[in-house]
Amino acid sequence: MPSQGTAPERNDGQSMEPPPDNPATHPLPNLPQQRPRTPAAVTAAWIIVAAAAAVLAGHTAWATYESHWGTPSCSWPLQVRGKATGDQPGLVRCYLKALAEHNTAGLMAVADNDPAVRITSADLTNSADARAGLATATFTPSPDDTTVVLLTITYADGVTEKTAMQNLIAMGGPSIWRMAVGTPIVK
Repeated sequence: MPSQGTAPERNDGQSMEPPPDNPATHPLPNLPQQRPRTPAAVTAAWIIVAAAAAVLAGHTAWATYESHWGTPSCSWPLQVRGKATGDQPGLVRCYLKALAEHNTAGLMAVADNDPAVRITSADLTNSADARAGLATATFTPSPDDTTVVLLTITYADGVTEKTAMQNLIAMGGPSIWRMAVGTPIVK
């Protein structure tokens, strides 16, 4: 065992301490230490990760904007008849889903809120019908107004609901569809 203050020895009796004249192991005095260079591959990987994060953040922001201002679309069983645009069946699916679940916030999301409306128990009358099975929605374009579609929903239990949907572009808003749902708020 080596004594205090001496360098440890190898099995062959030689010292493990590097020779004092080796500049690689002894820094030169008064010179700043250089930071190791980052390989180009590591820098490129960080740039790719940052770009992917920016794309994801942009996509999430756009999806949030679209879901707030666009025509809602949901997954719910529905048989479609008549002339419907791509957005209209999705809106009816959201209506049926919200109706079946007694989801008043979901009903407000599909409601034509001009004038302002509120959801009451009268708007939930067909909840059990919406849960009964596959509903059929028949879309009939209005003969008087291209921004209105007449809608007949026939529920699986035979109950029929007649309502309408309107493109809000008619009110000076964006080109999105909403349904005639809710009770107008009288001020």
